[in-house]
Amino acid sequence: MNNGRLFNKRIITMAVTAITCGATYTQAQPVEEMIVIGVRDTHTVRTDDTMVAPADTAELLKEMPGANVNRNGELTGIPQYRGMHGQRVNVSINGSHISSGGPNAMDTPLHYAPVAVLESLTIRRGIAPVSAGQETIGGQMNAVTYRGDYGDSNQYELGGRLYVGGQTVNDGGVGSLFLSLANRNQIFRGMFMREEAGDSDFADGTITPSSYDRDRYDLGFSTRHGDHEFTFDYSRNDTNDAGTVALAMDIEAVDTDMYSVKHTWDNSDFKLSTTISHNDVTHWMSNYHMRTPPQDNMMGPGTMRYRRTLAEGDNTHFVVDLELPTGAGTWKVGVDGNFENHEARIGNPNAAAFEINSFSDVTRDILGMYVERSQSLTDDIGLDAGVRFNRITMNSGKVSANLNPMNMGSGMPFMMNNMAGMLAMQFNSNDLKQRDYNTDWFARLSIDSSNNLIWYAGAAQKMRAPSYQERYLWLPLGITSGLADGNLYVGNPNLKPEVSHEIEIGFDLDAGRFSFYPRLFARNVKDYIQGTPSSNMLANNFAQMMANMGMGQPDPLQWNNVDARFRGMDMEASFRINSAWQLRAVGSIIEGERRDIDDNLYRVSPDNIMLALDYFGSSWNGTLETVGYADQERVSETNKEMQTDGYTLVNLSASYRPTPDSELGLGVNNLLDKNYENHLGGYNRAMNPDIPVGARVPGLLGRSFYGRLMWYF
Repeated sequence: MNNGRLFNKRIITMAVTAITCGATYTQAQPVEEMIVIGVRDTHTVRTDDTMVAPADTAELLKEMPGANVNRNGELTGIPQYRGMHGQRVNVSINGSHISSGGPNAMDTPLHYAPVAVLESLTIRRGIAPVSAGQETIGGQMNAVTYRGDYGDSNQYELGGRLYVGGQTVNDGGVGSLFLSLANRNQIFRGMFMREEAGDSDFADGTITPSSYDRDRYDLGFSTRHGDHEFTFDYSRNDTNDAGTVALAMDIEAVDTDMYSVKHTWDNSDFKLSTTISHNDVTHWMSNYHMRTPPQDNMMGPGTMRYRRTLAEGDNTHFVVDLELPTGAGTWKVGVDGNFENHEARIGNPNAAAFEINSFSDVTRDILGMYVERSQSLTDDIGLDAGVRFNRITMNSGKVSANLNPMNMGSGMPFMMNNMAGMLAMQFNSNDLKQRDYNTDWFARLSIDSSNNLIWYAGAAQKMRAPSYQERYLWLPLGITSGLADGNLYVGNPNLKPEVSHEIEIGFDLDAGRFSFYPRLFARNVKDYIQGTPSSNMLANNFAQMMANMGMGQPDPLQWNNVDARFRGMDMEASFRINSAWQLRAVGSIIEGERRDIDDNLYRVSPDNIMLALDYFGSSWNGTLETVGYADQERVSETNKEMQTDGYTLVNLSASYRPTPDSELGLGVNNLLDKNYENHLGGYNRAMNPDIPVGARVPGLLGRSFYGRLMWYF
């Protein structure tokens, strides 16, 4: 188990490194816009100022203190913050909640904010306010897509933004064109994006399949008059073939429609904001159309093992938020709701009668209300506090399966079908309608001790109800909302909500040319939802029978409540050498462990630090960056997680602005073509000549040259 003395030593080492080497979270130029409320508690990265090659916006998280990304495919990055990931991290797009349509999170929320249409990505550092979202047990972040600006006069003017980019590691290319017609009170806008790439190379080969193909269309309108502003936006996402080797299937199609309407009434007495949004997803995936098709036990065509899944989901979200400035502070009160529906059916194109009704008419609805206060207690002391109440109701329809499409009277299909029928009967007899009442609260105190130093301390309780996968997965399958550990899981309708108690301390030091922002945190989670060895003998026998046929793994895990603990430190620092040169550093130490047994939690980011040297010229900017990851020996035995070795990467980038409205950027990632294993990359599930099945997926990028052109007009 973890050694506390070594943990403290790592913290001291990281702090000394930051002080001696300097640095901040930004990238190659002044890429970071900070929003300061008492302390430095949010970070905004703008794509205008950030050189980034991959298409997935989640890659930006790697440069943020405490944040990282679980990589299941080039377009399937799952945010991680301080060791928590998946649905524990609240992600919104333009302030609206987005639900994945696929049960394995192939279309993660950030899938709907590609880099080429992104304006900014903001992450809440540390404890998120209760007004930030309904379930923020693992943090909160918001991506904003580019939607243009109002004009300066009553005359309509045509404007736009062109974004063109490419990279060599997968011969990938992207282009987006934004057009607007705007005056001082109205703006009509539209955008089109097209991106595609081949399979990604690494130092010893190619990750097959990892290619992708995606289109995006946007239309919108905004108008303002006096204290009022009204905005309507529609987006269409068409993702076609996209490889996800860490999962059992690849993306065949993700067709998503997204709508949002927002009204803001802002005057000197109050600010009232109302947002209503909806997204509708149709998602096809298969295990044969991109990767090598399944084979039978004699290494022949395994046509009866072909699988094609149709997953459908929709989500409606609303929030009404009222801000009232009073006295030496502000009140914020609000109500919000989120209503999800999900279906998933597995079929076989070679046997029309074959069907697994994975999820049937599943609903997950949340109604919440909150009150929050920001108060200046004295000239030097500030307090932020709030409380939230959420009611979560969940339900599932009856499930079924037909694993004997030939209607055989005996043999393995007959036996498996009977066993699946018994599992369906077992599940359907449960009380599937569940209701949870969750309470969140937080308090943060900031003390300005002068000398450019602000002390910070915070505490919170955050709760999360189980996901629909954790409650309603009735047949042992690898459906885990993107966990990607290679195990089979079965759900538990009687799961309790997770309850996290967290404390955080730190300070903000701004001493002219030098700045330093460290945070220490500790979080105990009661009833943490974790896969543990299944005690359902029927499910265990079914999984063993599948394994004997060469399909899947034996010994499934069942979602159950355990006790867990997270602790660590993250920091950022910078030192301005002169007007042209700056040193930066960002570092994170995170430990996640079970408290009920001697084991670690799965897929937690290794200790890491980024050091960079930036140059700022009148028209040229550049960055030399090193990124170091330590060995990860704190792995989960329960999830059969493999250890990984540490590595260091060197990246180089530069940008040139020939005019104030244009920029040409060039860069190279992994300059030394380092062969490394990304601990957060999952395990290969596809037959691949360069990566054994079950081996950890390599770092997704070998040496890659990339470039982009941005032009505003």
